[in-house]
Amino acid sequence: MAKRPLLITLLGALYMIFGLLMFLGGIGAAFFGAAILVPASLPAGMAAGAAMALFGLISVIIGYGLLQGWAIMWYLAVIFSLISLLGSLLSLPGGLVGAVIFAVVLYYLFRPTVKRFFKI
Repeated sequence: MAKRPLLITLLGALYMIFGLLMFLGGIGAAFFGAAILVPASLPAGMAAGAAMALFGLISVIIGYGLLQGWAIMWYLAVIFSLISLLGSLLSLPGGLVGAVIFAVVLYYLFRPTVKRFFKI
């Protein structure tokens, strides 16, 4: 196996940290947020919290897979980064920083050394 690029280590760790935070935030929103803020919107708040928790869990798995060099996780990271980039672009000018970050992540994921690490 090729040596893991340093920024893949950082990217994998960030995916795991932010995924864990998103997971915990989603659980909190599903169980507490909607009931405290607007009890009438409890089902919608629970659904949004559950979706957030699911995406957080997927992000943790992607982060772990990036650290392990799993090719499937490279593809998922590209897909999640593309979706996030599009979301950031739709929220311009407020999403400018996010758009730049996700564009850089996408650029980096397609670097030859990174693709070689994932055997792509």
